[in-house]
Amino acid sequence: MMLVSSMMISAQEFEFNRVVAHRGAWKSDKLPENSVASFKKAIELGYAGSEFDVYMTADSVLVLNHDADLQGLSVEKSTLAQLQQKKLSNGETVALLDDILKILTNQENTIAFLEIKPSAVSKEHGFAAVDKILKTVERHKAENLVMYISFDYSYLQRIKAKNPQARTAFLSETLNIDNVVLDGKTGMDFNYKVFKKDENLIQEARGKGININVWTVNNPDDMKYFLEQNVDYITTDEPALLLKLEKKHIENLK
Repeated sequence: MMLVSSMMISAQEFEFNRVVAHRGAWKSDKLPENSVASFKKAIELGYAGSEFDVYMTADSVLVLNHDADLQGLSVEKSTLAQLQQKKLSNGETVALLDDILKILTNQENTIAFLEIKPSAVSKEHGFAAVDKILKTVERHKAENLVMYISFDYSYLQRIKAKNPQARTAFLSETLNIDNVVLDGKTGMDFNYKVFKKDENLIQEARGKGININVWTVNNPDDMKYFLEQNVDYITTDEPALLLKLEKKHIENLK
């Protein structure tokens, strides 16, 4: 439905780039995952996308962190001031979604795969986070640069109800393709093992116009497999390797 070339990637050299840096481009320079530095690095290196994880704090601030805890503090049950007492490995404090979106909207080659983490506090807290994320993205005029992803299907349903044009993708295989299409979701974002277990899934999804992302693909052979399958995006902890293999793959197609 939405190929890489249509996702705000204007520079010709990125036309076939389907690399999504998992939690930012952190590995090569040993940067903290989900940090401002790792997000900037993904943009600097020209990747098609950068994935990151978002929670809402106790005082309703949207921050980036993969785990429910940050160095012993519950992200959702702590205030921003409390979380900022903790330093990341490069000296940064916890990244704010506002800061990430400011960086995002100053370029047009990299999109954000914004994962909304399920709330451990309450369903209401999770829905409040969803609503605030939507308003924040809208305030930054970043709608065309964001793909919303989540393991909580109700979050994606809420997003589509509030903004039917929003691009979303489900992270779990617990719903079949017909459910995804029926609910108007724009994509599936499954673990690579799901697609390799059922080799017909990609073609079936493609036939129904569903955008396909695969995570987290770190093995070179798996990278080559999904490049050959022509999926829309591949999320990886090894973005530099994937980009190198993709360029070689494109050369072989010429």
